[in-house]
Amino acid sequence: MRLSENAAIGSLVLANRLVKSATLENMATPEGLPTRDTLRFYERLARGGSGLIITGYAYVHPSGRSYPLQHSASSDAMVGMWRPVTDKVHENGSRIALQIVHGGRQCRPVPKTGTSLFAPSRIPNLVYFTLPRKMTEEQIICTIRDFGRAAARAREAGFDAVQIHAAHGYLISSFLSPLTNRRKDDWGGTPELRFRFLAEVFREVRSAVGDDYPVMAKMNISDFVPFGLSPKDSFPAARRLASLGLDALEISGGLLENPMAMCRGSAPVDVIGRGKTFAVRMYFSMSLQFMRLFLPFRENYFQDYAARLKPTLSIPLMLVGGIRSLSGAEQILQSGCADFVSLARPLIREPDLPKKWRKGIADRAGCTSCNRCLGEMEQGSRLACYLKPETGST
Repeated sequence: MRLSENAAIGSLVLANRLVKSATLENMATPEGLPTRDTLRFYERLARGGSGLIITGYAYVHPSGRSYPLQHSASSDAMVGMWRPVTDKVHENGSRIALQIVHGGRQCRPVPKTGTSLFAPSRIPNLVYFTLPRKMTEEQIICTIRDFGRAAARAREAGFDAVQIHAAHGYLISSFLSPLTNRRKDDWGGTPELRFRFLAEVFREVRSAVGDDYPVMAKMNISDFVPFGLSPKDSFPAARRLASLGLDALEISGGLLENPMAMCRGSAPVDVIGRGKTFAVRMYFSMSLQFMRLFLPFRENYFQDYAARLKPTLSIPLMLVGGIRSLSGAEQILQSGCADFVSLARPLIREPDLPKKWRKGIADRAGCTSCNRCLGEMEQGSRLACYLKPETGST
């Protein structure tokens, strides 16, 4: 079984080819520090047998925090607080990477704080109904440095790698996308200049952690919206990252305005619309149902893109998106369209799914892609399977 093979990402050797893809945990303190819930969550995943665990996105600066209980990589206090988590993961035979991010235009507005959102261009956020400010050159340079400092803290805290979050409409993703980057200066206007911010972030991170430390990235292959990023630009960007020395790439798709692109399945409008006005509930309901119609769930729904990209990519490729069976995961690896398979929602419900697959106990995951976990998380609840709540919350 190829899924159980040892595999390497740069200098990091993994026990198998199954990756826990990053998901916001909503388990941090208000200061962004890990808690006992964080420790228990990642200990269960490590005991469950994932070769590599990628944490939910940690913001590199307070201005890039998207959720109140999101983990932070923006202060030195995180180093000692994450050490028990990384040690516990290692004790249980897994490896762990910290995903680092700046939320950009996809940060929730915090009233009465005097802070404002910033992004490459003044393109409104149609979920939070906010209008970010266009970043200055100084803000761009400072944010690049924030990513480097966050990566250095991750290495000191015992993480085995870092993953730069360049997907799903957050700051780096919004620089890559022609929809959200309308700049005409040295940071936009052409695919190469829209890529520049990610390239400089990678160089800063690499400088901070050294050549022997694995640096990965997660990137959209498509925004799945009109005028957004498409494979015409994302595939060359992936190859540029590889040429710069990236150690592995995970592909995904979608923005906050079309979440069903990244997490296809049911649309939990009763959860997402909770506490909102009738007009907003109707907007969410119609939008989610529309996206569900045109972006239907099917197993391995990003595989076709991986099959096109992988032959031209010189680094390991991780494939996420609708992987729900051992046979489907094996088919991905046997076909050669990816080197690792990434799961998120199935491992929230069944942290021990990798062990079950390895022992031949089951083929299909129990996850039904109902998306209630993500809907509840959007409302501020901790990450858990709400059809089987004991799996993610203890």
